[in-house]
Amino acid sequence: MSPEIQTYPLDASLTFAEGAPKWLQAHKRYIKPNTLRNYQAAVKLLTAFLGNMRLSEITVNDFRRYQELRRERAGPYLLNSELGVLSMVLKECGEWHRIEKFYKPLRVPKRCAGHSISKEQELTLREVAFSKPKWRLAAHCMVVMLSTTMGFGELRQLRRRDVDMNKRCVLVREGAKNDYRNRTIPMNAAAYDSMSWILDRWKRLGGWDAEHYILPHRPRGERAPHWRTKIPYILTEPMTGIATAFRGIREASGLEHFRIYDCRVQAITKLLSNPAVSPQVSKEIAGHISQAMQDRYSIQRFETKKAALDALENPLAPPPPEPTAPVSDPLPEARRQGAAAAWEEIHAKAQAQPAKPEPPLSTPTLVQAEIARQVALALRDGEEDREKRYVQVQPAAKGPRLLRFPSAR
Repeated sequence: MSPEIQTYPLDASLTFAEGAPKWLQAHKRYIKPNTLRNYQAAVKLLTAFLGNMRLSEITVNDFRRYQELRRERAGPYLLNSELGVLSMVLKECGEWHRIEKFYKPLRVPKRCAGHSISKEQELTLREVAFSKPKWRLAAHCMVVMLSTTMGFGELRQLRRRDVDMNKRCVLVREGAKNDYRNRTIPMNAAAYDSMSWILDRWKRLGGWDAEHYILPHRPRGERAPHWRTKIPYILTEPMTGIATAFRGIREASGLEHFRIYDCRVQAITKLLSNPAVSPQVSKEIAGHISQAMQDRYSIQRFETKKAALDALENPLAPPPPEPTAPVSDPLPEARRQGAAAAWEEIHAKAQAQPAKPEPPLSTPTLVQAEIARQVALALRDGEEDREKRYVQVQPAAKGPRLLRFPSAR
């Protein structure tokens, strides 16, 4: 019996320039739009490098040569993702097994969560952002991100149907990084004002359909008409970014290290640093799903860390003051002191009298003293409804029973 010949969806005799578009066309139905754009950019770079080389002729040396040439302009994370596209194309034609055991991706440094800034720096950033008209769109986008924990990738993917100005909330679904980031975010006053400005701009640009993006795309390059004519916006496509305007804002603010995505980091840091906000509320607002993700974004400010360490020097807090009588107490303090003084006086007189052959508790004077003592204790404890209490004394052969005060209910 002859062995079964395995067939692959892609022909290995094709060149990379011919095979990569076919692979991308077959796989774009399984990936998100953002991933598709990243794959298209990677295929474009790889095509320029590999040229007309056949898929069956690609070796591990080509991977290493691409790493050496590309690392001058790209970081290890981006470079590994581009070569990951090449590996998926080779898997489609059955040629990856020749390279898999020899290929090693570049070492990726540990990525930090971002940067958070102080309250004064954030105020300066907001003031500088609104100081120039050309930064106005980037400024309002920044305020929305700082007030809602949205990243710009989520903000740019919002359609008009996702923004409910009556309920003052935003539904994040398209630009979410994963399914756990799909959420509904209420808008505070600052976010509502900036979102109103963005929607007014959307209407001025011709927006009318609920499916239109609130931040539409303005084409550049080959897609744009002649420079003398007014370039129309494409309402069915989201804008690419606000990098140029935001770079000017952060440089003018003296915060060169602050990135666009750090607006989300700043908002989440303030949420997690606020003891009045529970972890569950933070998850629902920011879309976190695990403790590791909370630790990633919970970048406590320097002042918060310093205050926590200062508490180690004085761990014992001073004792709290004694509670004072409530204002609604029907018996003021003067009556408490008077009852206690009366008991002391009666008890002193009883002790001064000579003892009789009868048991001490049978003396009427001691009975009165016991009544006064228990009344003073009841008044001192601050129990309610003291006027409704009663004392029941039943004399016996050996003396009266103990006095009992029924507790108020």
